[in-house]
Amino acid sequence: MHERTRAAAATDIGASAGGPHDTRARAVARALAHIEAHFRRPLTLGGIAAAAHVSRFHFARMFRREVRLSPMQYVRGRRILEAQRLMRAGDVPLTVIATGLGYFDQSHFSRAFRAATGLAPHQYMTRCAIDRNADAPMPFPLLPPALEHPCPLPPTPPSTTTA
Repeated sequence: MHERTRAAAATDIGASAGGPHDTRARAVARALAHIEAHFRRPLTLGGIAAAAHVSRFHFARMFRREVRLSPMQYVRGRRILEAQRLMRAGDVPLTVIATGLGYFDQSHFSRAFRAATGLAPHQYMTRCAIDRNADAPMPFPLLPPALEHPCPLPPTPPSTTTA
């Protein structure tokens, strides 16, 4: 009888299956979709929270609880993953990558990339050029495993050397 009373009370306050957690999950899903659509442009916490239809302060707590990263850590990680994908493709200059991903300049991008991966961008590109058989980006340590590789890999260019 006690369990039935608790379940009835949960239903009365809207905390049944899909209640507050479902609302959080939908808000976070809206935020992730907004980030995915706009991560190449400058993003603010307030702008992402508005896209999620939640106050900025509530959103920051909610996002961290659900994703285990702050919203801006997630944005930085997503940008770094895209930069890795572009660098593996090998045909995009670093200045274009930097400005195309919302960084002020190549120096700002290089600092962020090194902080995230432990390598300077040119070191990463050199490793990719040496090992064109690499089939995944170097792991980004701040992203949860489920979000570690959201970028599709570029096609492997045909070998230009002849044997």
